[in-house]
Amino acid sequence: MNHLKFQEKATKWTENQEIDGLTTNGVLIMHPRGDFCGGSATCGPWRETSVGGAVFSLRESRSAQQKTKRDLEALVDELNAGRPQCPVGLNTLVIPRKLSSAHQDLNQPYVYLNCGHVQGEHSWGAEGSESGSRRCPMCLTAGSVVRVCMGIEPAFYVDAGPPTYAFNPCGHMASERTVKYWASVDIPHGTNGFHAICPFCAAPLQGSPGYVRLIFQDNLD
Repeated sequence: MNHLKFQEKATKWTENQEIDGLTTNGVLIMHPRGDFCGGSATCGPWRETSVGGAVFSLRESRSAQQKTKRDLEALVDELNAGRPQCPVGLNTLVIPRKLSSAHQDLNQPYVYLNCGHVQGEHSWGAEGSESGSRRCPMCLTAGSVVRVCMGIEPAFYVDAGPPTYAFNPCGHMASERTVKYWASVDIPHGTNGFHAICPFCAAPLQGSPGYVRLIFQDNLD
């Protein structure tokens, strides 16, 4: 059995107790678009593969490792370490890695989809009989409120940015570029329509632009 030894400065990492890495010059692959045999194919995007077979997009540094599930969970831990607070209940919010069935969790953060302010569960600002509509106590903007949750699926991310945006109306969090990318991708919907969706739950995006920038109490602009 042959053993591959990486150079000291080579890009390498450990995942699932196995070592993987990128070669010095890179192993690049490209899948043509269209009918290759018929001569009508065009050049597709170039990708780089690791020794273990993982596929990465080309970046300025040639070999930019994409996010893993562990990376995404670390981002959640980093946000929670900032101890974001609800300005109404003054309690610390905890961003979950996945939504639970319990709706009465005082630590669960909610986002006002029309303004982006993140708060906890409270009854302040209810707008009459309109279901789910509340007035934000920070900016007095009325709109829908939804629980926020980190989108834990590395394959859907287009960069390694922090999760500062959320999809409307589901509340899944992701990086700015990731959210804006999926909001611009029309997916076939129904028999003859197309609609942008949240990649984490397939919920059709609502409103324009279909997402909101998150504003936490510990990071006000």
